Amino acid sequence: MLKILVVEDDKFISAIFSFFIKDLGHTLMGRCQSGAAALEMCEKDRPDVVLMDIHLEGDLDGIQTAERLQRDYEVPVIFISSDTSSNIVERAIIANSYGYLVKPVQKKELGITIDLAYFKHKVTLDQKRREQSFRQFISDAPIPMVIITNKRIQYLNMNALDLFHSHYIEDIIGLPFTNFVGAESIEDFDRIFDEPPVIGKKIERFDAVFKGVHGKEIDVVINGSWIRFNNNDAIHLILSDISSEKLALHEALILKEVLREGHGAIIELNAQLEVCFLNKAFNEIIQDAGDCIGKSLFDLSALMVDKEMINLNISKSPTSTFSMEINTSEKKLKCKVYPINTSAGKPERYLISVI
Repeated sequence: MLKILVVEDDKFISAIFSFFIKDLGHTLMGRCQSGAAALEMCEKDRPDVVLMDIHLEGDLDGIQTAERLQRDYEVPVIFISSDTSSNIVERAIIANSYGYLVKPVQKKELGITIDLAYFKHKVTLDQKRREQSFRQFISDAPIPMVIITNKRIQYLNMNALDLFHSHYIEDIIGLPFTNFVGAESIEDFDRIFDEPPVIGKKIERFDAVFKGVHGKEIDVVINGSWIRFNNNDAIHLILSDISSEKLALHEALILKEVLREGHGAIIELNAQLEVCFLNKAFNEIIQDAGDCIGKSLFDLSALMVDKEMINLNISKSPTSTFSMEINTSEKKLKCKVYPINTSAGKPERYLISVI
């Protein structure tokens, strides 16, 4: 049994609809003759379905009233009118009505239309609630999440916005996702986007290079699945920033190589080639080497370094390992220089190992 509101300015027709509604086993919630009265009644008591005439008393016609009812109260509206002019029908379609019956209306026809409108609206409302819950889940998630439809970004949470290096979601929504993918990773994403959609199908974890709005590259790991979003097939991606992990792994591999090939004497420089650390083994080679801390490698009286050679190697290939010699008053040291933490193609530190 459904609660039905009749909005009709013809009292005779309104009475007929009232009889029909009761014969169909539904409850007549009320009758009114204007859009303003319909809004007031729906605010007090929400009907399951509204039967709406288009030409009403007052400032609001039936279509304007229906738009407000659906927007403010999520009530399904069936238009009932003798007006079949193209502009009225077009307005009714745009208003997202749940039916359009032309007067005179038969009881059976009315009953079928009411049932269809109610259950169609219920399905639409359930889908809307699920999507709202999913949006909230994504928004509250502690990791970056993006939803993509037809290769374009449809939604993302604040953590993903941080990954894009943007403060405004409007600047991202609607753009092709591959605008933010490094050249070496585009083929991997194209392969995913071009696969036939299967709801629930997982996207296996893989590493990729991601770019923010300013072009800065970030190492990420990707996983996700196919979902339904806004009644479309969509891809839900989780993007985890693994830049620091990759840098740590790179440093660990360098240290492993230093341990395997070096003699144990190590000196560490910052990006400005100033000494920030040296170990005991290096201190034993160079007496009072501890005084080097904080000084430029080229300003150390205990060491003689070919400045031009180092600068040439760094400028030619800043992330590549190269060999060099350090001369002391007692001996000539053969060394290797290892760039460390080469984020954005620029090392943060250099490790010099005596070999």
